[in-house]
Amino acid sequence: GKKVVTAADVLAGKVGIGRGNALVIGGGMVGCEVADWLASRGLDQPTGSVHVTMVEMLQDIGMAEIPQTRMLLIPRLEQKGVKWITSAPVKQLTEDGAVYTKDGRDETICGMDFIIIACGATSVDDLSEKIKDKVPEVYSIGDAKKARKALEAIAEAAEIARKI
Repeated sequence: GKKVVTAADVLAGKVGIGRGNALVIGGGMVGCEVADWLASRGLDQPTGSVHVTMVEMLQDIGMAEIPQTRMLLIPRLEQKGVKWITSAPVKQLTEDGAVYTKDGRDETICGMDFIIIACGATSVDDLSEKIKDKVPEVYSIGDAKKARKALEAIAEAAEIARKI
């Protein structure tokens, strides 16, 4: 059957993506990262390549990336044959793809072997709840506080380090 998996599980190596067509829902930082990784992986695998298509609701992909990173990323994705559809919010997943809205019309993309969910990142902070009664102070930083870029997490860590 078709596989619907999260980008986090793909990038962590928890799920394998074989050769075939992969649909990435979300063209933000995580979507671009997983698309880049999958397209690269396919090139050096004897089993063949992974053809990647991203669907993004915003007008362009990688909008939250640092401009210098984005300038390198977009041509690299193009070179690897990654395709993307922008200004296209996904309405629902199908057996082998998705239905999205583009220019006021519903469109369907099908023929996908894998669907990777790379949108709506949320923070996970289980640890601070478990240890708050055992230690004098607990500071949540980085993605434990709010899902975002590494640069912001590093700045936050430096600020907390100065405080304590």
